[in-house]
Amino acid sequence: MPAFEYRALDAKGNSKRGVIEADSSRLARQALREKQLFPVEINASRDKRRGGGSGFSLSHPKVNIADLALFTRHLATLIQSGIPVEEALAATAKHTRKAYLKGIVLELRSRVLEGHSLADGLNDHPNVFNSVYRALVSSGEKSGDLAEVLNQLAEYTEDSQKLRGVIVQAALYPLVLCFVALGVITALMTYVVPKVTAQFDHYDQVLPLLTRILIAISDGMASYWYTVVIAVIAVVLGAQWWLRDPERKLRAHRLQLRLPMWGPLVRELDSARMLRTLAILLSSGVPFLETLKVACATLSNEHLKQSMDRVREEVREGKSFSRCLQDEAELPPMAVYMIASGESSGELEQMVQRAAANLERELQARVQMFISLFEPLLIVVLGLVVLSIVLAILLPILQLNNLTQF
Repeated sequence: MPAFEYRALDAKGNSKRGVIEADSSRLARQALREKQLFPVEINASRDKRRGGGSGFSLSHPKVNIADLALFTRHLATLIQSGIPVEEALAATAKHTRKAYLKGIVLELRSRVLEGHSLADGLNDHPNVFNSVYRALVSSGEKSGDLAEVLNQLAEYTEDSQKLRGVIVQAALYPLVLCFVALGVITALMTYVVPKVTAQFDHYDQVLPLLTRILIAISDGMASYWYTVVIAVIAVVLGAQWWLRDPERKLRAHRLQLRLPMWGPLVRELDSARMLRTLAILLSSGVPFLETLKVACATLSNEHLKQSMDRVREEVREGKSFSRCLQDEAELPPMAVYMIASGESSGELEQMVQRAAANLERELQARVQMFISLFEPLLIVVLGLVVLSIVLAILLPILQLNNLTQF
């Protein structure tokens, strides 16, 4: 049954948006009227996503990883209980509160009722379900073990959510501290400092250098703050334009890996994500070359992605996977050693999974170390800035006191 996105008015005139299932737009309007809603706009979900119409649209919907993990776990539980896929999707949609995700689930159910596979429905939403998700569901449907694959997917998305949560939680305090500090310094320089330094207008002596610098910066921030905002926006947009070129983006990502502290962090994050994906695909029976292709697509760093593409081509030619990784020397050495051990013992899947888990632990430890070093450094820098402002204000006062004594 098709899904329709609607915008309607209730009895009090309040606007309501949502998704409803009906055989046609006319029946959808009738169903809305039965709910005491006056339909204003109704559009078929799938047609809207494929580029038609205007107004309220769910094109390019953004489903966060927490919602995706919850949807996958709910669907896996229902299918594992023996409920048919279309009924499981209907029940999942009924318990989904977010309208955009509910529309996607109802659209998947519509595709399944039309005789298509669930994987075919997922392929209609590549912005929501990534290549790993689609490949695993397709493998589960072909092997007849969709419930087990969905359980693995649920664990995969939940682990990704936990890892992201650890990183975000660790970085949240320093980011908030930075924004608060910048706000305080900006307020001091634009409101407090001008009022204090105005007392030096009739000062007959030459002001200390630090005071003159402070007054110049304060006047510049008060008079040309919009120029600073425009310059920041221009730099951001310019960087985005500059990185559109593949060669320049590759050079930037190669340089990113060479940065102290930040480079190893990016390498471990990308490697852990790729190896976790590789392990779950291997456990689901996806062909190895296809597994490598999908796993490589999860890499965000272009330099690492090109390196793994070369590894995939060499494996296609018959070379050993671990030997190719050693030749490229881009993944952390311990991960390569564990993969080589698993390849020689016939336990590649288990060793890849252990390598991913080790990298995730190292990543969390590195993030904690990075934050623990960044916090005191930030406090020292802020202390120096505040000390400079205080000294710049006090120096003329002390100089004036010395002159009056003589």
